Amino acid sequence: MQDHTQDLEFVRSATLSTIAHTDIRPSQLHGFGLHATATIPADTLLCVLDGQVMPIAHYQAIEEQVGPTLGGYRKYVYMECNYLDKETLLARPFRTSYSYINHSRTPNTVLLRHPLRLVALRDIGPDEELTVDYRKEQLSDDYLNDPAKQFL
Repeated sequence: MQDHTQDLEFVRSATLSTIAHTDIRPSQLHGFGLHATATIPADTLLCVLDGQVMPIAHYQAIEEQVGPTLGGYRKYVYMECNYLDKETLLARPFRTSYSYINHSRTPNTVLLRHPLRLVALRDIGPDEELTVDYRKEQLSDDYLNDPAKQFL
């Protein structure tokens, strides 16, 4: 079964574009990344993140029940959320361009709260990949203990 998350054309066509002047491209950091197509000045509001607030356990239960029916789209559908605290998520039902922002310990964007929003920390040049420090979210113990997340 094909994993559609590895198909750049599928990803580009099926992802909601929520951040102006950006494009999904191959990343030197991990898989695909979100890259600027024009200069983004420091302090630019890139997007306000919305979604449904739910307990992490509820999100995991939905994924376990529905996920197996999605085949090669499973990783695509159940991947975009923000941890509001160690027990609560802000989950989105569709992938947005935000989900292609990779982790960096020296990011060029930051998540701010009330409302949850993404802001440029400094000028971001054309073709530069947008990054955020995932460790600034209130990640769950399950997330932090996942061997695939050791890069944090």
